[in-house]
Amino acid sequence: MISPAEFVSQVKRELQRVTWPTGQETMGMSIAVVLMMVGAMIYFFGTDTIICFCLQQLFGI
Repeated sequence: MISPAEFVSQVKRELQRVTWPTGQETMGMSIAVVLMMVGAMIYFFGTDTIICFCLQQLFGI
């Protein structure tokens, strides 16, 4: 088992190797996520509306 100091040292070395995204990349990915969420929201809303309509027609509710 390694000591806590050695662990922290290893973590620091690994974090220096990480390639962090630029601000522009982060913004682009964030916009992509929001657009995917909006697309999923529209899809599920539409699907739910169609299913509800079909059930109302089927059972006369």
